[in-house]
Amino acid sequence: MKRCLLLSVLLLSGLHSLQAEEIDDLFNSEQAKDQEAIENERDTKTEKKHPSGEPAQFQFNDSAGRTYSLDMMAAVDTVLEWYKNTPHSTGNKYYVRTGEFGFYAAIDHLAEGVLTFAAHDEGGELMAEVHEAYLQMPGTLIPRTTIRLGKMFPQAGRLNGIHQHDWAFVTPPVVHEKLLDYEGILDTGAEFSFLMPWPFWQELTVGAFNGRTFGHAHDDGEQKNNPLFNGRLKQFFPLGDRWGTQFGFSYLRWHPETVSTKVSHQYGFDFLLKYKRGKLASFQWQTEAWYRETRMKNERKLDPPADPVETHAGTYTFLEWQPFEQWAFGARYDYYTIPTLRESNQYTGLDQAKKNGLEEVSMIVTFRPSEFSFFRGQASTRVDFETGLRTWQYYLQATFILGKHPAHVY
Repeated sequence: MKRCLLLSVLLLSGLHSLQAEEIDDLFNSEQAKDQEAIENERDTKTEKKHPSGEPAQFQFNDSAGRTYSLDMMAAVDTVLEWYKNTPHSTGNKYYVRTGEFGFYAAIDHLAEGVLTFAAHDEGGELMAEVHEAYLQMPGTLIPRTTIRLGKMFPQAGRLNGIHQHDWAFVTPPVVHEKLLDYEGILDTGAEFSFLMPWPFWQELTVGAFNGRTFGHAHDDGEQKNNPLFNGRLKQFFPLGDRWGTQFGFSYLRWHPETVSTKVSHQYGFDFLLKYKRGKLASFQWQTEAWYRETRMKNERKLDPPADPVETHAGTYTFLEWQPFEQWAFGARYDYYTIPTLRESNQYTGLDQAKKNGLEEVSMIVTFRPSEFSFFRGQASTRVDFETGLRTWQYYLQATFILGKHPAHVY
């Protein structure tokens, strides 16, 4: 009897051992299959991707076997503007403000390239041009640096580096329109940015550009003795997982005329506080302040600086709250003045400061069906302090994007 029990135990132990080995083999086999499936899926997903890791639209290889991708995008920005009184302060029409088409790709292992074409409404006619054409070396040539060469929007304040169809309002702030042109400064030159080796994020940018024109132009402008120089120092501080703030200081120097004795200096400050909870909710507070002075250069270097011939100053502040996934509500306040504007007193004949300035308040509502389109309404009221006239303007904007749009700056 004992022998039978012992034999049964041995048989069961052997069977259990055999089953355990089979189970281990089966588990290892399934694990290998799962790992192979994961790798295949990863290879499939990354087969046609931009170096940033995002899906690419086109892919090609060089003679060394390196893989590159080419992305394309198009953006169309349409605006309806209306003002009831005469003379009209708006065009009172619906038109295509900008149509943009662009290419983005890695040129080689050192540089990336950007080429965009744009057609802007110029007096009712769409004028096509090369909008941006530059190469960028993001830390590949020198560590912690970004080098840009070509035609671009120089770094100057917050809005100048953002395309108009990506703004959070329909019209530019008054100070931006007066001191940085309607869309922004666009010029050909070079920029060098260096990311500081601090515990926090800080970047210094300096650049030099042709400076023959200031703002948007369809010609080469006039020959100047010196280029336009720009500089910007910006820093970012995270405030938890969902909040962050970025602020910067900007400087521009150029000759407003062909004579080298007249120089303009422009100083700017920009600030952004942002909250974002995925796509569900967000909040941002954005503001900029600019001051420009134009001086005549001293004939003798040791003389004290000459008084400014002309000065301009202005600011705007903008608040936007997105309580729902597709709806956002904003408000903007603008102020602009020319402190050096003078006039003759009609009674004494003496020269005196002339009352002037523009003040504007705008309310904005934005509806975004998706990340590729939005519809926006804006109502603005402007007061001209020189004439005392108040005007009301109304705008509707419809914008859509085709293809792959590059990532927005923070």
